[in-house]
Amino acid sequence: MRRSIYYACVLWTKRDTASTPSLPLDAYAGRYRDPWYGDVVVEKTADGLGIRFTHSPSLTGRLDHWQQDTFIARWNDRSLLADAYITFALKPDGSIDSAKMKAVSPQTDFSFDFHDLALKPVAGNEPPY
Repeated sequence: MRRSIYYACVLWTKRDTASTPSLPLDAYAGRYRDPWYGDVVVEKTADGLGIRFTHSPSLTGRLDHWQQDTFIARWNDRSLLADAYITFALKPDGSIDSAKMKAVSPQTDFSFDFHDLALKPVAGNEPPY
């Protein structure tokens, strides 16, 4: 317990609370694909952004803005204990080039392989993976 509190304090003190996303939230919405995993959907919701892993139904939740172009995926199933940062990288024209994920806590079970994903936006006419 004490270790968890320490990591939470360290993470929160590094946050730039004045930052905002580079793009409107709608611009982050879309389907992203990893060659190994398949599709991950980011969608605009009434409350902001949501995320859904198409091949892992338990990995569904909301994206809370953290700083700049990084959000935290907070899974609806809170028993997972696996919240994750998702950071979007932009192209020079301001469109999204890719997204990477990393566990918020170093204590997150290593079996969550989202940190290995290399998510790329999928064109709207491509079939689901």
